[in-house]
Amino acid sequence: MHLLARPLGGSRLVRDYLTGVGAAEGFYCGGPFNLDSYRVRAEELDGAGDPGRLATAAAIIRPAGPVARSALSAVIRDGGFFVTTGQQPGLFGGPLYSLYKALTAARLAEELSDALDRPVMPLFWVASDDHDWDEANHTHIIDGSNQLLRLTLGDGTPEARRPLGVTRLGSDVEEVIEELAGNFPPNDYHARYMDLLRDTFTSTATMGSAFSAFMAELLRHTPVGLIDAGDPRLKEASRPIFRAEAEDPEGAEAALRQTGAAITAAGYDLQVSLLPGAANLFLDSQTGRERLQRATGGFWLKRSDRHLSRQRIMRLVEESPHTISPNVLLRPVVESSIFPTLAYVGGPGELAYFGQLAGLFRFHGVGMPIVTPRASLLVVEGKVAKVMEKFGVTADDVREGDALASSIARDHLPAEVSGPIARWRATVESLAQELGDACVELDPGLRGTVLKTRNAGLDALGTLEKKMVRAVKRRNRTTSSQIEKARINLWPGGKPQDRMLSPMQYLLRYGDGFVSMARREIRVELLRD
Repeated sequence: MHLLARPLGGSRLVRDYLTGVGAAEGFYCGGPFNLDSYRVRAEELDGAGDPGRLATAAAIIRPAGPVARSALSAVIRDGGFFVTTGQQPGLFGGPLYSLYKALTAARLAEELSDALDRPVMPLFWVASDDHDWDEANHTHIIDGSNQLLRLTLGDGTPEARRPLGVTRLGSDVEEVIEELAGNFPPNDYHARYMDLLRDTFTSTATMGSAFSAFMAELLRHTPVGLIDAGDPRLKEASRPIFRAEAEDPEGAEAALRQTGAAITAAGYDLQVSLLPGAANLFLDSQTGRERLQRATGGFWLKRSDRHLSRQRIMRLVEESPHTISPNVLLRPVVESSIFPTLAYVGGPGELAYFGQLAGLFRFHGVGMPIVTPRASLLVVEGKVAKVMEKFGVTADDVREGDALASSIARDHLPAEVSGPIARWRATVESLAQELGDACVELDPGLRGTVLKTRNAGLDALGTLEKKMVRAVKRRNRTTSSQIEKARINLWPGGKPQDRMLSPMQYLLRYGDGFVSMARREIRVELLRD
């Protein structure tokens, strides 16, 4: 097995930002690959120093292991900083990119700590206040017959609109764990990692707590600390931001719209649409998690059709902040207000919506962190590498599996077939040119008729060639089968591997070595003076 670093991709705004296009850079807080950007951000954080801020932050952070506990102690002792990232909880660790985010944050924190001569700790924000059960309740693996298999914990729950941090998994999770176990043969790692799932993803655990415990075990040898978005101490620390949003939702919306207008004026699209009157806060109650909408004298909850006065929401902020949570645009502001954050590590969607946030950060008087891309890794196992080497193709070639198999089959047409086809095509084109030229003197309009007849003949010849290619593919099913297996492993469901497969796909095959290898393969290059 080896891992390939891949370009992250993203919208045009993100691509321009990452390549240093000036128009895009203006929506962010410095370039992600320039060490000076982080130096400036560190100076800003030092200038806004709050003696109690680190103590408040430390109480919220859950170190993944002893390395992380040591890193947190150093940050508190020496007045250090944080690199943050995060993701919604997901079944069995969610997609691979959650792990890659955490490891990228760890690598960036290490690089910045050396460059700035200050302790920098990576943090992973577990978005347990999210309520999208249908996105969190499944994961994918590739089974022993090289088929993509979706493992799902039911289609929904009675608490489907409650935060994932309070939604219990239920007894069905035990059956899904055993389904996963049955798709991988026993080896030196199988029992350990299946026991880990059974210990963390229990029937009484919530999706948030199970995910956090699982990730903590995977990251136990790294300096990563975890943050639970539902932690009461975090909610208490978030109160100033919640209060400002509840007091002046119009001002927050205006700040977002001003930045959004500048983005669209520069020719870019918005990642997150701005809904008129929608506040950046959610309220969690017995009827589920709902977004606050502005209404006369207060707020309206659309789904439950309830009106709440502004005073009522303000009272909840003060007395029950655990019932309030930020939306996707406000969460980075909350995070940076509590933790002295140098940088945020995100995927292409996150990098895009961060570009919309400059005005909202200013509205709350919070400094904006540097936004840097997560690593995108492609796991190439030995069986797949052999197929790629055999046919001399790349991972990108394999993505179009059937087209690649057809191309290979066309290259392997017998000479007694490919030769006449090529001569036939050349003859049709040559004679059509000759006849078209000759017809000009008779009737110039006939030239178009000749070209149409030529095209019809070439189309018929192309159809015949495709049938011959399919005949070669049928005779050599092994080639098509090998290409398809490689495609499923590299591009499951036609999507990037790290957006589909669970970490369990490789933990059950390679054990701790998989996490260690991924960590080594992640590179963070910062331009220095």
